[in-house]
Amino acid sequence: MGRARELTPTAKELLGSSDDERISSLAREPFVSYGIAKRILTRMDALLNGPRSHRPASMLIAGATNNGKTMLVRRFTDANPPVHDDEADAVRCPVIYIQMPPTPDARQFYLAILEKLNVPIQRTAVLSHVQAQTLKICRIVELKVLVVDELHNIHGGRIEQQRQFLNLIRYISNELQIHLIGCGLASALRALQSDEQLTNRFEHWPLPKWKSDNACKVLLNTIESTLPLRQPSNLSETDTMQRILGLSGGTIGEISRLIREAAETAIRSGTERIDSDLLDGLGWVAPEDRRKAAEAVLGHRS
Repeated sequence: MGRARELTPTAKELLGSSDDERISSLAREPFVSYGIAKRILTRMDALLNGPRSHRPASMLIAGATNNGKTMLVRRFTDANPPVHDDEADAVRCPVIYIQMPPTPDARQFYLAILEKLNVPIQRTAVLSHVQAQTLKICRIVELKVLVVDELHNIHGGRIEQQRQFLNLIRYISNELQIHLIGCGLASALRALQSDEQLTNRFEHWPLPKWKSDNACKVLLNTIESTLPLRQPSNLSETDTMQRILGLSGGTIGEISRLIREAAETAIRSGTERIDSDLLDGLGWVAPEDRRKAAEAVLGHRS
């Protein structure tokens, strides 16, 4: 027997809606909370709400592509938007999210921060001026946490450029007494480990791929609770769970996309549940098989 199904209030309310309405709701993917995600969000909140320090602690959230890194930091930044101070007639931005430039370039890094703050930019200004302007504006808006996504792009430059960029992020963290939260592939960790001071300062928060265990069962039960299907699917049953992991490659982004496409098929077909037969009939190509097919097309057969 499968576990008793518990639906979220939104999913439960949708059960009586039309097929089209239920299918449309699948595109509004809700945030799915799970163990490590909760701990990461709690730690980010602690950095934001704690006192400033001359040696600010920082975080690196590292893992495979499509495994929830950006989703987590977006959740954090969305929960901490700019705040308008009516008394001071100013805007406070305690949290800023930027993407790491394609290469470890100081000017592009500072410009990304200024653009996020809608500051007029003189792109021909010398680097020292851009840096001074960025630091000044960050102090004015009372920046406390700078989130840098795609941090593995540090490897897009020469060794000397990488070293200079690591010096830059340590400098801006010290100068402004702000916490840095980096997101990236595992190679981002290797980049930080080349700088002893940053290695000691950055807490490593890995996001491993999902495997067939109790944590994955909890995740699948949570996802199922958001699906407006009229019959239980019991996604956490061993056979179904293993098929989901095999087809998705074990990343949360792929797992979620696969399940939602399966849910749409279940609604359209009238089966109203996801099982192994339905999953096998989707014609879903696992990420690793997509990569191999692309390499074959490019003539990179091993």
